[in-house]
Amino acid sequence: MITRKWTAVTVGVLLWSAVGTAQQAMDTTYAQKIRAYTTDPRFLNEMVDHLPLSETVPSPLQHFGEIIGAPGVLHYTHEIYGYYRALDQASPRVKVRTVGQTEEGRDLLEVILADSATLANLETYRTYLNRLADPRTLSEQEASEIIEQAKPIYYLTAGLHSPETGPPEMLMELAYRLAVEETPLIQAIRENVITIFVPVTEPDGRDRMVDTYYYRKAHRDVGPNLVYWGRYVAHDNNRDGFGLTLALTRHLLKSFLHWKQTIWHDLHESVPYLYTSTGTGPYNEYIDPITINEWHNLAHAEVTQLTKRGMPGVWTHGFYNGWAANYLMWIANTRNAAGRFYETFGNRGADTYERKLPKRSTSVKWYRPNPPWEKVKWSIRNNTNYMQSGVLVALKYTADYRRDFVENFYLKSKNAVEKGRTEAPYAWVIPREQRRPVATANLVNLLLQQGLEVHQAEQDLAWSRVSPKAQTNGQADPDQTRGQTRRVPKGAYVVRMDQPYRTLARVLLDKQNFPKDARPPYDDTGWSLPLLHQVQVYRVDDPKILQARMSLLGAPVQPEGRVDGAGRPYYLVNHNTEDHVAVLRFKLKDVNMLAAERPFKVGKRQFAAGSLIIPTQDNPEDTFDRLQEAARELGVRVHGVSRRPDVPTHALEVPRVGLVHTWVSTPQDAGWWRYAFDTLGIPYTHLSEQDLATVDLAQFDVIILPRTWASPQRLVAGATEVGDPIPWQNSEEFQHLGKIDQTDDMRRGMGYEGLARLKTFIQRGGVFITEGSTCAFPIDMAITRNVSIRPTRNLQARGTVLRATVTDSLSPIVYGYLDTLAVYFNQTPVLRVNKNVGNYATPDWFKDEMWAREVPRVVMSFPKKKLLLSGMLRGEKELAGAPAVVDVPVGDGHVVLFAIRPFWRWETHGSHALVFNTLLHWNDLRVNWPERKEEEAPQMPSHEQEGWWENW
Repeated sequence: MITRKWTAVTVGVLLWSAVGTAQQAMDTTYAQKIRAYTTDPRFLNEMVDHLPLSETVPSPLQHFGEIIGAPGVLHYTHEIYGYYRALDQASPRVKVRTVGQTEEGRDLLEVILADSATLANLETYRTYLNRLADPRTLSEQEASEIIEQAKPIYYLTAGLHSPETGPPEMLMELAYRLAVEETPLIQAIRENVITIFVPVTEPDGRDRMVDTYYYRKAHRDVGPNLVYWGRYVAHDNNRDGFGLTLALTRHLLKSFLHWKQTIWHDLHESVPYLYTSTGTGPYNEYIDPITINEWHNLAHAEVTQLTKRGMPGVWTHGFYNGWAANYLMWIANTRNAAGRFYETFGNRGADTYERKLPKRSTSVKWYRPNPPWEKVKWSIRNNTNYMQSGVLVALKYTADYRRDFVENFYLKSKNAVEKGRTEAPYAWVIPREQRRPVATANLVNLLLQQGLEVHQAEQDLAWSRVSPKAQTNGQADPDQTRGQTRRVPKGAYVVRMDQPYRTLARVLLDKQNFPKDARPPYDDTGWSLPLLHQVQVYRVDDPKILQARMSLLGAPVQPEGRVDGAGRPYYLVNHNTEDHVAVLRFKLKDVNMLAAERPFKVGKRQFAAGSLIIPTQDNPEDTFDRLQEAARELGVRVHGVSRRPDVPTHALEVPRVGLVHTWVSTPQDAGWWRYAFDTLGIPYTHLSEQDLATVDLAQFDVIILPRTWASPQRLVAGATEVGDPIPWQNSEEFQHLGKIDQTDDMRRGMGYEGLARLKTFIQRGGVFITEGSTCAFPIDMAITRNVSIRPTRNLQARGTVLRATVTDSLSPIVYGYLDTLAVYFNQTPVLRVNKNVGNYATPDWFKDEMWAREVPRVVMSFPKKKLLLSGMLRGEKELAGAPAVVDVPVGDGHVVLFAIRPFWRWETHGSHALVFNTLLHWNDLRVNWPERKEEEAPQMPSHEQEGWWENW
């Protein structure tokens, strides 16, 4: 690293910021500390090398006793909020607003900064942007007048990813600077821009992070990893834009719909020194080009201004791609604002470290002509300098082009409405009466929650020249051929595309066409919600649809639940793969229920395999009343009949479920399962991998191990045995740890004892469920036989929506499903099943017993062609025909392997029933087990024949 001493010239630059002011007093102590904590003068500039004094407004140094960016200092959420509330009390240029609470009850705060006159008329400026957001209500003259008066809102979010500790610290200093400083730079920002901070976007995780930091400081710099951020997920809290599951996502979406902010800027930490987002592409295909140009204009202004101030390592382009729309800041991009982010170099705390960077981070590129250094001494103050400098440049650029940003916001909304009137698709139609009525209502309500307008047809709908495929369960609709007419009855839901959020509608409802030659991203490429929700939705390319009579929905849709036929001896619930089948069974756990093992008919009504048969005899006297109450609550339709259907059945026993998270790796994927189970009301016991070695597993019928980043080896052996035990426990000193689960040592795995007890649990009749890469655990740990994971060379299936087909329609795992299902798959595993039970010399009794006891049952597979539905898929041949769901017999129990991800980010609702079926039929998975087929035997035994030697 090249070193440079502080010079007289450099110190002189520190006073530049006072030029043009009325000799505003500077805090010399603060400035001295800034220099002391900055490891090289080139990491500083005249915008952030000082801080003014105020007689009325407390600076961070006055409030905390130390400056922002001091080594060894991080602040808890309540301390950060305390400072902002002090600013609110002291300055007419600062307001604080609470927008909601987290899952654990902490406030989510907004801090609003502008000149006092603007804040006094804040509602007027908010109304301006809200009016511009809907051009249908404005004439050109009215729009022009508002554009001249309106001010852009620049919205900053910090601390979304809890280990990224710098942004919540930096914003406190920036807030004071914007409130107090009187340089031309700051005055221009205050007068022309309304700046809003969310200083801690994930307050629960922030407090846990600060606890882990101080724990490490007190224990030889070794401490717990931040396995839990929020209550359910960690890093994925920035991937919730489609499902809207987390409190922070819902609150900030609500806030966006309140403000209609012009720019949303999310502050992150990772790569050196400051990356400002544009992206390599492919950009999302539905985003307005004006937004993309705004990304570039802001980024290049930041790179130019900081580079000319001598700051190395400020760059753009070569990190992010801009395809996936599920990020938090994409709330803006999909609603005609501009969403962007920073990645600033950080140390996951407040310590200073010597860092050596890889060549990929320090090489000269066209987009990074002044790269970071190979070696650098990096501090949290450096982080503060870079991030704050970039934000100040962005705010000044926004102030300079105030009118352009406001006008662009209006033009993007206007473009969306006009395209909806003149370009296909013109609408999306969701029939009201569907096989999955609750799922249909839930999808409509999600669209409403997203801020989309949804209408309901007041007449029968008919249209022509429609798209050749409807998005329905991954199947093509035979009526959807161009030139034919499609008809849908009155009452259907219509998402008109001549609305301001047309882009959002296309992102959520349309197919994702990831370019064949583009570099694969590291996150999802496909997410079409109608496919994943298993709801029939039609794209309409006929403009006449906009002329149909329809009314705007003003409230969420309530699916009708009812019981037909009081006093009947039997009640039937059709298994349509909706969540309510499982929820009803758990809700009425003391009511005897039967499951039909095959489809059947009652009169003209068809019932699928897995449908519930509820006799009134031998059940509690209030069964009918409770069934009626549950039906209304869940939207379930229950049919009373006079005779028991003539169909084979088995008792539907309520399972005792254990849901496993991991200490040796992130428990995030288990968190998505927990969220689903908690939201739906599926009872479970929360376990860790360590508990498998100590808890009596006989108390469970089903144990679930969701996907984890830990290898099978790490799950058993643990992380390490070096050093002292590392607890994750609640204590007086560390009050924010141990809230969700606790352990006295995070390093431990399940050990061989846990592995042995798990295998015994399965052999004695238990069911063990794995998904995704965790399928390797029972395979590699020799719990299963005759199933393996096939390595692939050319397969690229990055978070994509694929077609899967039911292979064994008699398996209880696929009860209720049609032949084809849209599923989410992400790269691995590609399963392979060995059904070889011997050769011509092997006795039939041996073959039959091996088939019954050890050969897996392939329940669902990927088809041999036409796998891709939405997103990307390359090297398709390596996945074609591979099993998607496999039921492996182990002793008296089962291991069920899901190569797909049935509970992914609250998006894959159509796959839920595959798991719920496994739970509800845990004790009957062998129903209709396939018989061994006579196959042509090899002419002679061969040790090279796959599977032959193992079978002997």
